[in-house]
Parts: sequence; C-alpha cells; structure tokens
Amino acid sequence: MTLTTAVPLADLVIHAGTHKTASSYIQSRMAANRKLLRKLGLVVPYPAGLSRKHKPLAAALAKGRWQPWRRLLTSPVGPLLLSGEQFTQPLAQPACLDALVQVLAERGYRLKVVVFLRDQPDYINARYVHSTRRLYHHQDFEAYVRAQLAERRHIYDYHHLFGHLVARPDVTSVFLPYGSRFGDPFARMMAALGWVEPAQGWASADPQKGNVQPGCRGVWLAQALGERLAALGIDGRRLTNTGGVVRRIAARQGWQDERYCGFDPASAEEVATHYGASNDAFAQRVWGCRWREQVPVLPMVRRVFQPPPGGDERRRLEDLVQQALLDLGRQNRSLRRALRSI
Repeated sequence: MTLTTAVPLADLVIHAGTHKTASSYIQSRMAANRKLLRKLGLVVPYPAGLSRKHKPLAAALAKGRWQPWRRLLTSPVGPLLLSGEQFTQPLAQPACLDALVQVLAERGYRLKVVVFLRDQPDYINARYVHSTRRLYHHQDFEAYVRAQLAERRHIYDYHHLFGHLVARPDVTSVFLPYGSRFGDPFARMMAALGWVEPAQGWASADPQKGNVQPGCRGVWLAQALGERLAALGIDGRRLTNTGGVVRRIAARQGWQDERYCGFDPASAEEVATHYGASNDAFAQRVWGCRWREQVPVLPMVRRVFQPPPGGDERRRLEDLVQQALLDLGRQNRSLRRALRSI
C-alpha cells in the first residue's frame, strides 16, 4: 500500500479593512516594505498592470470573476499578503467566501483574514466626516446617525456582519481593535500574523497616506457646498474628483487639527448601548471576553463649527464655498453648465 503525504497549504492573507481604519496607510507601508517582506518570506503580489492596488481583486471576488485570482495564484510561493478595505463586504457574504476558499484550495492556499474594528460611535463619526467631505450628502449629524442605525446593520453590527467568516473552521480570522491608543496598525497587523519586526525596523509609509480629517470648519464647508449643489440640482455623488476639494482648502487654511466630533458623551453612549449585546456576543466568539475588555470606551467631546451670521469671517467662509464650487466646476461639465445658467 502506498502512503501519500498531504502537501501543506500556503497562507493567503487578506487585510480586509474595515473602512476608515488606516487601510491606505497600511497599504503604503506594505509597498514600502515589499522587498524586506519578501526576504522574510512574505510576498506582496500586485495584479499585472496595476500599481500597488488589490481593489480590483475585491471587485472580482464580489462579482464571482475568478480569472484575476487564478492569474495571481500560480504555484504557491507564499505566504501572500493582500490588502483592501473593499474586501470586507464580499468576505462577509457566505457565497463569496465559500467560493474563494474553494478556489484557494485548488491552488494550494488557505485563507487568513485580518480586520480592524472601530467602536461604533467612533466609526459612525469617521464615516460621517468622510462621506460629507466627499459630497455624498449634506445631512446634519443627528439625521445621519439615525439613518445609520436604521439602515446599516451590514456595516456596524460586527456579530451579524462577520458571523459566517468566524464560523468557518478552515479560515483563520484575526480581529484587532483600531485607534491611536492601540498603536501603529501596520506593526500590530504584522505582529498578529507572527512576522517579527526586523532589527532595522519597518520602513515608513508615504506621509500623504495618513488619516487626516478636514476639521470642524472643513465639515461645515462640505455641508455648505453640498447644499449649494443641491440647489443647483446637482448630485454630488455623480461628480468626479470630489474627494480632494474640501481637503485642499482645509489644508491651506490649517483646519485639520480641530477634529470634528458630532457625538457628546450621552449620544455616544446611546449608540454603544444599541450595539452592546451584539458586540459582546461577537467578542465572546473571537476574543473570549466582553467587548469592553478589548475596546475601552473612547471619550467623545462634541466639537462642531457654526459660522457667525454675518461679518468678515462669514464672508470669507462664503468665498471659500464659492471657490470650492468653481474648483469642482472646472472638473465637471454638468456643474459648469449649471453655474453658467445662474
């Protein structure tokens, strides 16, 4: 009788976000340390023709297109490391996850997933700033929070979102709390994966990849700009190159240090209570403890900006709104036409 020995599988590690947990920073450090990681045995591959981006692989996963994955996964040279916050939702879908595990096994790989998680009040606040800055809406903060609690269980309820991922015994899932109080996310991810920091240290990230807020005045500017667009009949989501307009003005004005926070302690506690039981159930499954034993309360102090009703400062701020509108118009024909018609 001939005995066969199973060939050990190589790891394919996916850092899957979540959104607003310094994914761009982590990806920048991965790229900066790519040669060093390869010397240590960890390969960071990029799809052919793409510049340091794994987002197309997440899109292919979501659509069940496996050709890009099979091109990437030749004979195992791994372990391999990919990164993209866009992986979060596909990996949370049972059909996508199950199919990926099968494709990986066919190519000699097993799956590991690393996910950073923010406490929900902090997460909602960060997503509000981001979505407002990008002109996705101009809701006030309270309306935004109500909508998130009512409609976004698939984003904020971690027990619901990651239930199938955690339940698969053939997938290793690593969940790490996110925030400055926990330390550098790239170093923490590498340590959690068992990759010891080399004596010379990890190379730094591109300084442009930091998670910079536009500040309280920047959020106000984005809301005012969104209101102007709505009055013109323009949907900010349909415009291109919206992400940098408010950010550039905020940087020139030096607004970033006054970080926006829409929550006060009482409203933050309401959100924390809303997710409390689910968080504890999730924490018991992945950490064997209660949520607050891993994720202490982050004190939140409401910091917003309301401009004066008149005077020089108000006029200066209105000039900045007009400047942002014209900047957007130069990059978007539909907005240029709308501006010419008034």
